Amino acid sequence: MVYKYINEHAETFIQDLVRLVRQPSISAKGEGIAECARLVEEMMQEAGLSTKILMGEVGNPVIYGEVWSKNSEKTLLFYDHYDVQPPEPLEKWDYEPFGGKIVNGRIYGRGVTDNKGNFVSRLKAVQAFLETIGDVPVNIKFFVDGEEEIGSPNLAPIVEAYRHILVADAAIWEFGGTDRKGRPHLYLGLKGVLSVEFKAKAAKKDVHSANAPLIPNPAWRLVWALNTLKDEYERILIEGFYDNIVPPSAEETEFLRRIPFEEKELKEELGLKQFLKGVSGFEALKTWLYQPTCTINGLFAGYTGKGSKTVLPHEAVAKLDFRLVPNQKSDEIFDKLVRHLKRRGFGDLEIIRHGSTEPTKTSVSDPFVSLVAKTAEKIYGEKAVIYPLSAGSGPMYLFRNFFGYPIVSAGCGHPESNTHAPNENLKIESFITGTKFIATLISDFVNAHA
Repeated sequence: MVYKYINEHAETFIQDLVRLVRQPSISAKGEGIAECARLVEEMMQEAGLSTKILMGEVGNPVIYGEVWSKNSEKTLLFYDHYDVQPPEPLEKWDYEPFGGKIVNGRIYGRGVTDNKGNFVSRLKAVQAFLETIGDVPVNIKFFVDGEEEIGSPNLAPIVEAYRHILVADAAIWEFGGTDRKGRPHLYLGLKGVLSVEFKAKAAKKDVHSANAPLIPNPAWRLVWALNTLKDEYERILIEGFYDNIVPPSAEETEFLRRIPFEEKELKEELGLKQFLKGVSGFEALKTWLYQPTCTINGLFAGYTGKGSKTVLPHEAVAKLDFRLVPNQKSDEIFDKLVRHLKRRGFGDLEIIRHGSTEPTKTSVSDPFVSLVAKTAEKIYGEKAVIYPLSAGSGPMYLFRNFFGYPIVSAGCGHPESNTHAPNENLKIESFITGTKFIATLISDFVNAHA
């Protein structure tokens, strides 16, 4: 009955997703946030949920929705987010980033996979139950963040303030999907992340480069500072950076060995002959998931347009992120970074701390993991691939560490979805199948031991 409803209303579901994609919601710029928050709440109400806006003293609103089962005391929470990454570089898009264009069975637009498609698929699964049987098999809660793409810097106080309504038996996180062979991928944890910005300054304004013998160049200052962070062997040189790291357990390692790592396809997609330091196979997979990182996200100084401009810039900026693994802490890493730069003589740099999250994970032996895996196999016809940890980051720790319930990340994405890149897209078939998967999981959760 529920599947039939999903099939019969697939076109309406697609148009609702397009409607959401067409609403910009770029948290890094603050563009369209308020409008998108209102739209998310409206869509929840249209689906039959009661809603509430959760706000802290600062930051973007969280949209909370719930519907209570008449026959079950079990509760399943869905974490999603309505904010998206900036669409730049705009010239690389084949279609308007917020146009929601449908071409060859795919919806194109910023945020369609990350994370609006997953949110809508879950919402429509709940709607299907309410419209067909007038009830949901278990209690359902939605927590839709408005700052995930900037590190959810203002989320902790909201979770603390509303802890009484966020209790649950288990949660499904925002992302996931299938691989190139149609196998569903499930993720049990996230790395942490620390995002920072360096600013080097010298003169009050840009000057002619003929003055280089006399005027300090902040671009060189910044480059020299960055050069102290890593060596040519990719080892991070911040003192104590690798302290406290916990390697994968024997059980996690066994799960890692079962993952069909699509190394050849990934290299071909990215035009690479080899990965860093020549790692391959199991070692490449282990490195990807369990190695912390220091990444320069962007650099800017002076003139970067076409042709030449003989200028000596007055300011240079670098944006970086550090991906953290269990049991690294963002506060400790930031303090170590500041001390490192001071010791190396770069205490004059302005260091701005942006968002941060902590690493966390659910045990591979948790019963909820088995339940989600079995449900996924039932829907997709392929055995689920289980990742003990993801290379990505997010505020999962606020729920996993604070409430203690198991969390699995699963969704309707696909390998060519171009998440965070131009031409982000979602296959309509994946979206509809993902809706059925969530509906089935809600039903199966009734009798779960989690």
